[in-house]
Amino acid sequence: MEKITVAVLLVLLLAGGACFHLGPDDIRGEWSFQSGSEKLYVFMFIGSREKGTLVEVDYPDDGAGRYTVAGKEITFDFVATLAGGRSCHFSGTFTAEDRIAGTMELVAAYPPFAWTYEVEGQRLF
Repeated sequence: MEKITVAVLLVLLLAGGACFHLGPDDIRGEWSFQSGSEKLYVFMFIGSREKGTLVEVDYPDDGAGRYTVAGKEITFDFVATLAGGRSCHFSGTFTAEDRIAGTMELVAAYPPFAWTYEVEGQRLF
């Protein structure tokens, strides 16, 4: 797992996105998402300011997906196979340079059901 984390950070450095200060409306880096007081996910966003990939930090072999950013608007999708193959979609906005707020929708394949909840994200680095 440490090799994967080091590899992800190296890719981020080589891509030019691992600055200590990325600026407003830049999702690249590591973010923690929670709903209320419950921590849900920690994602690493890798790519350009406008689009790229994300990986769940706690489970690097799971939770991979893609993101897009248009101005302050953010969307990303991933599949959490460790959570029963749930398909997850986030839609939200930057509320500050290091904060995101929006809606997370999860859809489970079996039994077929979906739920939506409000989440907040905070940049970790």
